[in-house]
Amino acid sequence: MRAIGRDKIGEFSKKRMFVITALFLFSSLFMSEGHVQGASYIERVSGDNRIETAIQISQTGWDTTESVILARADNPADALSSASLSGSVDAPILLTYTNNLQQNVIDEIVRLQASTVYILGSSSAVSGEVATELSNLGLTVKRLGGATRFETASIINKEAKTSLNTKAIVVSGYSSADALSAASNSANNLIPIYLSTNTTLPVSLPTNVQEVTIYGGTGVVGIEVETLLSNKGIKVTRIAGKNRYETNILAADENLTENVIIVRGTSIKAEAQDFPDAVAGAGLSHKLKANIILSDPSATIPVVADYFANHSYPNVYVLGGESAVSTDVVDSYNMLIHSTIDYVFDFIPVASDEDPTKPIVYILDDNENTIKSYNYVTKELKSVKLSGKPEELYVRNNKIYITIVDQPHSSYWWEEDQSGGIDIIDSDSFQFVKNIRIEIDPFDIVVDNNGIMYISSGSGQWTYINSYSSETGAKLSSMGIRQQSYLEMHPNQTKLYAIDTDSSPVSIQQYGIQDGKLINSQYSSYRSSYLGELIKMSPDGQYLFNDLGYVFDGNLTHIGTMQIPFNDITFNMEQNRFFTAIEDVILEYDDFTLENYDYYFTNGEVMQIYHKNGQIIILSQVTVGQTNRIALEILDVPSY
Repeated sequence: MRAIGRDKIGEFSKKRMFVITALFLFSSLFMSEGHVQGASYIERVSGDNRIETAIQISQTGWDTTESVILARADNPADALSSASLSGSVDAPILLTYTNNLQQNVIDEIVRLQASTVYILGSSSAVSGEVATELSNLGLTVKRLGGATRFETASIINKEAKTSLNTKAIVVSGYSSADALSAASNSANNLIPIYLSTNTTLPVSLPTNVQEVTIYGGTGVVGIEVETLLSNKGIKVTRIAGKNRYETNILAADENLTENVIIVRGTSIKAEAQDFPDAVAGAGLSHKLKANIILSDPSATIPVVADYFANHSYPNVYVLGGESAVSTDVVDSYNMLIHSTIDYVFDFIPVASDEDPTKPIVYILDDNENTIKSYNYVTKELKSVKLSGKPEELYVRNNKIYITIVDQPHSSYWWEEDQSGGIDIIDSDSFQFVKNIRIEIDPFDIVVDNNGIMYISSGSGQWTYINSYSSETGAKLSSMGIRQQSYLEMHPNQTKLYAIDTDSSPVSIQQYGIQDGKLINSQYSSYRSSYLGELIKMSPDGQYLFNDLGYVFDGNLTHIGTMQIPFNDITFNMEQNRFFTAIEDVILEYDDFTLENYDYYFTNGEVMQIYHKNGQIIILSQVTVGQTNRIALEILDVPSY
């Protein structure tokens, strides 16, 4: 069992993009393109300006379409009510300046093979010259514009035939953010959006409307409007938070779980309501069946962060460039995380291991010289005082075996200078049983079913691995080993493996075991300067894994190399799966083919992982304030 290693705390750097890139680029024996669905895919949809961004949004959602919607680029207020039209006629929303139809917009209409263009607003919004230019291209042009934005909204709804719906949405005609929050509902459910002032509805709703949802608080759509509707016998529901972001989150549809669109939730102008990217994104929300989530351009919004912490989307679309919503803000929302933090420890553990039958993780604290047990079902944390400074542990036979070091490891502590101990804890009662003194400096330990302990020395360069009886403490055998070698036991307990950590080339050594005694040893013919420090064997004894991706069989024959290294590995043999962890990514593999099957993201940088009952139990490094801590995270993985 490899120690967590306090010297590595705080030194991790995120390589998430490396892992994702490797998953899609490598196609060796160990990687498959067949089933990778665990993590979110983020796509930024943006152009050099608002017109280009609208075109990119169109290209993201549509290959062809019969219709497009054209709104004024520098004041797209008329587009606030166009979401239901976009959904009704399956049309993207493009932008144009009042008197200048740019060639790239024309090119996009041609690419879409559209035959009809809906122009939103009067000729003061989109000029007659633009309409004529479109007509000259052989397009059918329909202008949907009234004397005011309120009339335009009503005309749009009639054209979309959503005015026949018994449900309607009411938002402020002067506060665009709430209209953006309503856009997804409008586009996906073909519910018309009508605009109001703070005190009245300038255009009456159709008589068939029986239910109205008001988006926004009474500061933007006053109680007078609500009363007006109620007095007509209309059922009124208000979706309103303390601010636009809370309103937006309250408006999110829990049934839309595949895609999400993140847009700038503040106007790009201080003096006017101007949300060009978000307006163009209303149509995309229909095409992708996606919620629209508002964000500040450069600051993390807590309510949005909380939302993404509890909602995982396979696909995330960010509309606009860095000035619209920065990458740092998108990353801060952690929408890629699939695990949940269960507990944050107030100390840095030196090593850990899991109980094979109970939902308990055992953790060593070398500051207090204690072992702690944490039950992640009952949330109970217990502690037992040890006889000295702990370093490693191994759980077997309802016992916890803990190495106790008397002094720091040193290449110059020769055999006569070395000493240490093994503390034994009863895992059922979680009580101290005894301490066994040994004549080597203990570094790593494994134990067989008969309670025989195999312990490697951490000092003396070329030193010893000894076997001891945990009942009597008697030394049973001894063989040579390189100092500070980690150990792994074969499942049949007839041999164990050791990997050295301080020589080059690094080698793996195999020891034969009989009746609790080390009887022979051999080195793997495969040596490399690039072998890591960890070796783990699959529970069926078929594969021996090294943390840099090297894979061996039980006889130390090198059979392949995985493309992605890992910090730790765990197994679910019932499902023929194993899991590796690197940085903040957990990769799931098929145990038969060694092909990558899925992957998941965690809150922190993973240090150790365990599997039990369909869950991955994770010890990870997280940052609390300015302090690095170790957290226990839980990841539920699907069964197959």
